[in-house]
Amino acid sequence: MIPCKQNCPHYQEGCHKTCASWKTYQAKSRIERQQKQSYLQYYNQLCQTIIRQCRQSAQRG
Repeated sequence: MIPCKQNCPHYQEGCHKTCASWKTYQAKSRIERQQKQSYLQYYNQLCQTIIRQCRQSAQRG
């Protein structure tokens, strides 16, 4: 569903294909998704490192 459909006074069927506001919204959403993905990848790698260190420590002791 197009988020601007209910709030935009200029909405017409298919207008999102040429709408500058929609393109700005899409670009902002894309950046937010990339930032979230980077955040998750960073902490996933961090957790994997900690788990690996804990397992190595448990095997030694």
